[in-house]
Amino acid sequence: MRLCLETATEQFQECAEYEDQGYEACDRWEDQGYEACDDWDDRCCDWWPCSWGCKLISWVCVGWVWVSNMVCVAWVWVSNLVCVAWTVITTTVCLVWALVEIILLPIAWLVELVQSIPVIGRIIDMLGNLIVTIVKRIIDLPTAVLDLIGIRPLKRMELCVIILRDEEGNPVSDQPTLQPFLDETVATFRREANVHVHVSGIHTVAAPSPTYALDVNCDGAAVLEDLWLTGSYFQRAALFNCSLGSTSRIGPVRPQIVVFAVRDIPGTTAGCALGPLTDYLTVEGRNPVCIPHEVGHKVGLWHCCDGTNLANPTCGGIRLRSWQVAIARNSKYISWI
Repeated sequence: MRLCLETATEQFQECAEYEDQGYEACDRWEDQGYEACDDWDDRCCDWWPCSWGCKLISWVCVGWVWVSNMVCVAWVWVSNLVCVAWTVITTTVCLVWALVEIILLPIAWLVELVQSIPVIGRIIDMLGNLIVTIVKRIIDLPTAVLDLIGIRPLKRMELCVIILRDEEGNPVSDQPTLQPFLDETVATFRREANVHVHVSGIHTVAAPSPTYALDVNCDGAAVLEDLWLTGSYFQRAALFNCSLGSTSRIGPVRPQIVVFAVRDIPGTTAGCALGPLTDYLTVEGRNPVCIPHEVGHKVGLWHCCDGTNLANPTCGGIRLRSWQVAIARNSKYISWI
């Protein structure tokens, strides 16, 4: 519910800012228009009958500016009304869905326990994620066109962070280490894609984590690990630590992305995400620079572009191109509600 209220506040502020900027633009256009009419009248001929023609044109000019300004003001008023109405509708639906999620939590917990069963449960989870991803992409094709041309009303995405403990019980990371990169994720998606990212919490597991969960692989090896004990552990850890997000993770509406801070990911990468196959991603707790980048993978982005881009192979980018925005905003992890 907090996510719903946070985004509602932002949307109402955007509506108010748009209204103010719109009226200011109308006033400027009106002033410039009247000045142009006066300038024409002053520079026009002063001998009859030419002066009559000039005066007639000046009156037409003033009338045109007046009508145009009324249309401009009306457009701003209607646009603001639509903005406010859209905010009320999406916020109401969001709050209702949040209530439904709470009611369905016991069922969701049972489903996630089943999904935590090695091999069978993990395959069920992967297949469900793939189906939801494909269906969501197809349904959202019309809105993807709007995203491409720059019409991007505010959407929502939710993260939950879990820090693992090593064999000695020491956390592999902490909030001060993770927070700057979570803040960068929030800022990047808000600025580039008009998506409000809500971090529901940063949790540390209660007991030491197994070595196979602390030191994880990426790509194909990570898929095999997810099918076995590593995926099973992550699923249970998400259930026990980010329990309020269980309903969203098993459902089709804005599944929560779980960020696991692990000890080590071999190779040159500091993070890993298996795209739509799972609802979690992993980052090295001591070097979580790739959190924004891996969230980009979760919403459908692949490696590309120059070093300033979020999807560049080395992490650290903060920019998105229009086609990337369209892909990201129509991911199953991003929604109106």
